[in-house]
Amino acid sequence: MSRIAISHRQGVLWASTQSVLGGSLALELEAAILEAAAIGRFAVTVLDMAAVTAMDSSGVGALVRLQTALATKGRRLILANPQPNVADELRLRDLYGFFQVSRDIHPDMDTEELLLARDA
Repeated sequence: MSRIAISHRQGVLWASTQSVLGGSLALELEAAILEAAAIGRFAVTVLDMAAVTAMDSSGVGALVRLQTALATKGRRLILANPQPNVADELRLRDLYGFFQVSRDIHPDMDTEELLLARDA
């Protein structure tokens, strides 16, 4: 059973995973999202982090590489619904502002709504 779920809806790539984002899971998630985004040429990718309970340095590194790889191709990455401790990990590393982080994101939103949703 895969630990990563990837789908698309309304022209947006949606990815999610559960548990701790770290180690081999972080690398698998990064590779899966980059491959799916390239194949589908999705302008927006949402990583739903609602079920991510924690994140280590390899998870942070994977997110930074994802953000950078997608941005250099003119694409957007949105980190959606992070648990407070995951958001705190990004703040602790002074990376929260590096990402578009949004709460209350769901697949029924259109691309414009997703791009406008952003935590303060």
